[in-house]
Amino acid sequence: MSDEPAPRPFPQRDRDTTPFWEAQDKHELRFQRCTGCGSVRYRVTPLCPNCHSFDHEWIASSGRGHVYSYTVVRRQTHPAFPVPYTVALAEMEEGPRVAAQVRGHDGGEIALGAPVHVEWEDHPKQSLPVFVLD
Repeated sequence: MSDEPAPRPFPQRDRDTTPFWEAQDKHELRFQRCTGCGSVRYRVTPLCPNCHSFDHEWIASSGRGHVYSYTVVRRQTHPAFPVPYTVALAEMEEGPRVAAQVRGHDGGEIALGAPVHVEWEDHPKQSLPVFVLD
């Protein structure tokens, strides 16, 4: 057995998601906006789920939103993620809902609707968004 900590898993980049991950490496949260119908989406996909257009542009998020839902993880599922930690689903000002870990949260209750903003957690492989309660 090694005393080395388990490496943190990271999402895989592909042709469609590379612009998204490259923006995050610059501490920019970006969404896709369909140029056909104007809908904004967080899940990176080549096809608009609303109108089925392949045409889209990348827009910058303000990084501000409010807590839509959250959970406190108390059972460790991976050695790289010590417990407890909180994951919130925040509805961002632009519309999409984004899930991210809540930085500095002690595991207690969070009021639904509480304002949050995005900060960044830098790792050797990539930067990831985290929420901070305002």
